[in-house]
This record gives sequence, C-alpha cells and structure tokens, in this order.
Amino acid sequence: MSNINPKWGAWATPPAPIDPADYAETLHTQVLVVGAGIAGLSCAYSAAESGCQVTVIEKLPTYHGFAHNVGAVNSRFMRSLGIVNDPDEVAREWIKRCANRCDERLVRLFVDHSEEAMDWALDLAEKPEYGGVRVNLQGAAYLGETYKELYGAHVFYDGPVARSGKLGGINEIMEPMYRESLKLGTRFLYETTMLQLLKEGDRVVGAAARRKDGSLIAVYAEKGVLLATGGIGGSDEMCEDLCPIANRVAVKANFPKGVDLGEGHRAALWAGAALEDAPFPTMMHPQAIRHSNYCFLFVTPRGKRFMNEDNYLQGRSLGIVKTGYKWVWTVFDSAWAEKVPQTLPYGGGLYWGESFDYVGGRPFDEMDVEKKIEASLKAGSSVQADTPRALAEKMGVDPGSFEETFTRYNEFCRKGHDDEFGKRKELLIPLDRPPYFARKIGAALLTVVGGVKVDERFRALDENNEPVPGLYVLGNTMAGRYGVDYPMLLPGNSTGTGLTYGYLLGRAFGAQE
Repeated sequence: MSNINPKWGAWATPPAPIDPADYAETLHTQVLVVGAGIAGLSCAYSAAESGCQVTVIEKLPTYHGFAHNVGAVNSRFMRSLGIVNDPDEVAREWIKRCANRCDERLVRLFVDHSEEAMDWALDLAEKPEYGGVRVNLQGAAYLGETYKELYGAHVFYDGPVARSGKLGGINEIMEPMYRESLKLGTRFLYETTMLQLLKEGDRVVGAAARRKDGSLIAVYAEKGVLLATGGIGGSDEMCEDLCPIANRVAVKANFPKGVDLGEGHRAALWAGAALEDAPFPTMMHPQAIRHSNYCFLFVTPRGKRFMNEDNYLQGRSLGIVKTGYKWVWTVFDSAWAEKVPQTLPYGGGLYWGESFDYVGGRPFDEMDVEKKIEASLKAGSSVQADTPRALAEKMGVDPGSFEETFTRYNEFCRKGHDDEFGKRKELLIPLDRPPYFARKIGAALLTVVGGVKVDERFRALDENNEPVPGLYVLGNTMAGRYGVDYPMLLPGNSTGTGLTYGYLLGRAFGAQE
C-alpha cells in the first residue's frame, strides 16, 4: 500500500480480513464512534442530540477524561469576568508557534467555534440535575511576551463525579454528556476493542471489534465511522517510527496503562488513510519526579547549565530531553518564598510555580510550597545543603563543575546580563541565601498529538489528499492541529479542540440526509 512506509515496523502491516462467519453478532447504527474520550463523547452526544442513532465502542470499562482543563478562546463564563480574546489574534499566534505547519482551516474552526462548544457544554453541566458544576479558569499562565499564554483553560469542580468520590476534572462535563446520550438511546459497548475497519469498495462502512469475553462483533454505520482512539504514546514501536523523542522522556504519563496504543492510526492506515509527516508533535510537561521547576538555575547530572531557564512547560521539557538525561536538577535557595513571586509577572505558568484558579486562587501559596519541599526532601527527590559544594555532593554531581556553574550564574545575575543564554535581566535573581536546594525534574510525555490527515470536515484523507469515504478522525488520532509542537498559547487546547471538533462533527452527522 503506497500510504505505508516500508521502513515502519510490524505495526503498519495490515491484518487479514476477519471472516464474516466468525462474528458472534452484527449490529447496525447510523454513527459509530470508536473511543469515548472528550472528542468521541462530545461527538456522540452532539450527534445523538441532532437526531442520530449512535453506537460507541470503548476498550475501557467506561468513558474517560484524564485532563484537568479544557481550553476555549472565549466563553460566556470568560465574558462574565471581562476576559475576551481576539480569535484572529489567537489564530495568527497559534499558526506562528506551529511554524506554519499546522492546518489553518482546523485552527480557524477551533478559534471560531470553541466559545459555542464550551457554552454548549456548560449549559448542560451547570443544570441543577447535575449538581450545577462550578467552573473556573486556570490562573497559572506564562505572562511574558515570548511564550505568552492566554486565559481560557476551563476547570470544573463540585460536579456529580467529584461528589461520587472519583476523579473530577473534565469528567464533570463529560458525565452529563454521557447521561444525556443514554437518554437519547446511544449504545455504549465498553470493554470492546476495535480490531479493524470494514469496507465495501472504497467506503468505510463499519468496524470489527472484540468483546471482553473474546467474541467478535461487526458494527455497521450508515453515516460514518469516527476514530477518536487517542495517540500513539503508549506504543514504543510506533513512537520509534513516528516520534522518536517520545521514547526519550523520564516518564510516559499515559493513564491508565493500555491507552494511547495507536489503534485508530493503524486502522485508518490499513483502510487507505495517510499519516502526516513524521516526526509527530508531542505534548510534554516537566512534571516527572516533582512538579515545580521555578526558573533560577537548571543543571545536568554533570553540573552544567544547558538552557535558558526562562521558558514555558513544553520548552523546558524538550530542553531536558535534549540533554540525553532522564532528569536534571533545578536549584534554588532558602529565599524562595520571596524570590519565586518576583518572577511570576515575567513568566509563570504550570510547573514554573504552582497551579491555581483565576477566581479565588493564590498565585503563590507559601505554606503549600513548603509542605511540598519537605515532602520532596523526605522522598529524596530534593536535597539541601549549606554550601554549593556540599549540595553538589548530595546531588551526586562533580563538586568542582557545579561550583563553577553556580558561581558563574551568580556573576551573571549581579551584572544583569546572562552571557551564556541571554535570560532576561528581570529573572537574573542571584542564589545567595543558604541553605541551598536542588530538586530533580524530568519530562513526562502526556501524549503524541499527531496522526491521520483530515480535511476541514474531519474526513480522513488518503496520500492524494482525497477523502476516504465514510471515515472521520478526531482528537489525538488526527493530524493538522500542531505540525511541529504543542503550543501553550491557550492551555488545554488539545481537550478544547476535542470538545469543539466533536461538537461540530456531531452536528454535521445530524445534517446528513
């Protein structure tokens, strides 16, 4: 098949078609959704609400949303706070940060419709029958111009999921979608794993799947099949071929184990769809080992500085990975309680300092930070000493090398110019208050955010950029959103595009004759 690179591993080899006689059951529906994450469930509910008969296949025991926030360019909640972003400016900056390798049509769909989709989700989740989910915005954001982040990452509290004692987050808007989908007759087939797509001629007409008991089923879809099965991060083999850097991180934070195995990518490929050019973009956070990184002095296990510490979370993660080490050290002194807040107006964001809510949150909670420092010292992921040499010895770093780096960095701070990496003078704050601390930090891969080529109607495309009839792709299975890197211009934009695109595609299914 011309859409398959002969250098790829065994994962790319199409399986033999399943004999129809082997199916224990054959089902029929109008819309088949494979994957019940935020993109799949949003589409399923939107399609059902638009009058479609919907069936959802999900290999886990229930729908799943493992993120903390959902990004939108605007929303009625944001407008109530006086926060209004310009969609045109967001689109231009998004495209620039993706080195112009993203699909501008997809970017425009998100910036033009994310407010509509978020309001749709909030209207449902805030209904009294679901406990009136409380919404807020993530307050932690990089405020400097270089990597500026906009407010728009919505977080959710006090909904039916949290009240049941389970993980809340974006599940607080997904649970109402799930319940409403059930009311509208949507069929959910849990613990059911898609094996391959079914075709009649050039058209994808359904999917074959295996149930938990091992029996095989065929599900035929009149209007189309949506693949929203997540990324490839959990498959080392696929990552090595399509995104090698994803295998170089300290931790793969794919949760729960067994997700992000690339089932949708493979099935689409075998059905004639094409993948975007490798290497795929990644989503990384510097949250492996310990979360807070700050922005003072980063050194490798050899005691050497390796980057401008004034960077956003994806940039810090990539910087760490490129050292060739699984983890590095962030160094700070005992005046952290006064020095970290000094840096927040110039940078900030997740894992720079602490996460907090826009409304009612504290940008820097000294007591909480102190507890985390004590916990990391006890766990051995942080060390403390009265001198740089003694600190280096506890770090297991060559004392001479570290002392030289430490002294040189403080010299840059005193003269107000970083001769090595050009860090802004506002952030050149000397480390001069013993005792000193060093904490291990590493990059965690959340997911790989590249995949199957699609057009502006979310139809899968072949190697000639022609639609594969009957096949649609969303979420981390799709290509085109990012091109080279995950842009933190608007935190939560991956889940935000999942919500928005799912909403739009569901409406489109409903409009089909």
